[in-house]
Amino acid sequence: MSDEPMLPPIPAIGDVLDRKKNLVEKKHSVIKCGDCKADFSREFKPGDFVFKKLTDEECEKCQQTNSLTIIEIYSEWVDPKKKS
Repeated sequence: MSDEPMLPPIPAIGDVLDRKKNLVEKKHSVIKCGDCKADFSREFKPGDFVFKKLTDEECEKCQQTNSLTIIEIYSEWVDPKKKS
């Protein structure tokens, strides 16, 4: 009854940090249309911030202008060798 459970090996912290060197950060802005309530994502542009009203772009769904707002900005780490 004194058998200890076998746990998987824990990777060294250096191995985890070295993985990030092989990845590329991609930033995205999520935009919401105030008219049709559609959400869509586009590549982050310098000057983007949350709650920014976009006047120079139109909705992908209803083609309205002056009703788009950035609601979220996020980044993801992707492997440039993999096709997406």
